[in-house]
Amino acid sequence: MAKPLRTDADLFAAALFQMQVSVIQRTADDIYVEEDKGIIEKITPISVKLNGTYFVRSESEFYVK
Repeated sequence: MAKPLRTDADLFAAALFQMQVSVIQRTADDIYVEEDKGIIEKITPISVKLNGTYFVRSESEFYVK
């Protein structure tokens, strides 16, 4: 089962332990789609960077398996 990363501490722990993180976003049709998967490279109050791409935290959900 996938564990959601909701807090700063969750995201920092996943980055520190180099865990594989999935990024989920909703489409315009309200369908959840996995946008990317990888190791967290950078965390800011606004975004999380994976594989060279920044994902806006308020528009994305992050999970580890």
